[in-house]
Amino acid sequence: MFTYKAIIYTLCIFLILYLPRVFCWFASLKAQKKLINTKKNKFAICIPARNEGDAVLPLLNSLQNQTYDKSLFDVYIVVKDPNDIVIEYGHKYGAEVFVDETQTCKGNCLDYTFKQLIEKYPEKYAGVIIVDADCVLKDNFLEEMNNAMASGAEVINAKKVVGNYFLNNGKDSNLITASNGLIWTLMDDMGNRWKSDHGFTTMTISTGIFISYRIIKEIGGWKYNQTLTEDMEFQRDCCVNQWKTFYYSYAQFYMQEAPSLEETNKRRNRWMNGLIHSDFIYAKRMLANKSLHCRIDNYFIFSLWIVYFFVAIELGLGIINIAVFAFNKIFRGIWSWKLLGIAFSAIGIVYSAYLVMTLVALFIARNDTKLTYRDFLKVLFYHPIFYLGYTKIVFKSIFSKKKLEWDSIKRVDSAFEERAK
Repeated sequence: MFTYKAIIYTLCIFLILYLPRVFCWFASLKAQKKLINTKKNKFAICIPARNEGDAVLPLLNSLQNQTYDKSLFDVYIVVKDPNDIVIEYGHKYGAEVFVDETQTCKGNCLDYTFKQLIEKYPEKYAGVIIVDADCVLKDNFLEEMNNAMASGAEVINAKKVVGNYFLNNGKDSNLITASNGLIWTLMDDMGNRWKSDHGFTTMTISTGIFISYRIIKEIGGWKYNQTLTEDMEFQRDCCVNQWKTFYYSYAQFYMQEAPSLEETNKRRNRWMNGLIHSDFIYAKRMLANKSLHCRIDNYFIFSLWIVYFFVAIELGLGIINIAVFAFNKIFRGIWSWKLLGIAFSAIGIVYSAYLVMTLVALFIARNDTKLTYRDFLKVLFYHPIFYLGYTKIVFKSIFSKKKLEWDSIKRVDSAFEERAK
């Protein structure tokens, strides 16, 4: 049996260790400084589009609507099937299409594309911007990405906005899309913003991201294919190599969230599995640099492990007390209500911690969501439960050796319909 003291001690230790990360949550309350770049750089837009079909059309339309000079960017689409309808779409929009029939993950796809680019056009571009096929760019996206290059960074993350709220009159938004969509606020405005402002490695999600041609040529393509989350491998390598990363909140694009918990969990399983195994792969190299800056950088990258241990201990205490309560009732006929109270207190503390995080996230994202007062309350109280769903996913990712497949995630077919017209 464990007492209330064990629960409180665990919470206090967690708060002390995690406090620097909490401090980052509020960096975006102050508007980010706008940058102006007098130099107009040329970009290669890379669109991985395996089996995407009509989903790529809104993205191609949004590229045609860019305020940035059309002569300063070229579009490259990469597919797997030589008979993919996306090839026809790409040619119609003036894109060059690569067919890589051997790709088994997005990392393979990017490696093939980048090698083609640096072989055919070794000096043509300042860098590559990767955009997933189901995204839609705001009209000034490329203009703002070019402005962001005035920061001197070689890796630039754009702001991710949940498109389900804003496209198709918001008809494709529900409790699941709203809950999972908060991850981008937690990642960008509550994480990347502070790290970017202070010169630490941002979380480099591989859509809506600029990578300098110098880095791509140095790598010789894209070597990050040991997991299904090549972007988490890349982030850790940015830390190892001290490549300067930057998050620019004025470069924005719409992402689409899966409409059901089942499909969302496919993405969450894949992402967490890759994130955790990227930690295993790169930890030794990351920890080898003992400078203060690198130690702080490593803290932010590995800070999720503080959460993993906190949740595991608190939920473990809860489960053990529930088990002892059940044992006493079944075999000894004793109602040990204190045990049950301790158990629910441990579980409640985890829920409450997530509830506070959710409340802050909803406030930070207030201009990026379209929630009625009733929907706001639904998300506020459901999101902590949704987040508790990561517990099983993290456990499986740490201990399971089963290799995940690069399967497709179902979307709401109409999500970006109005931008495709």
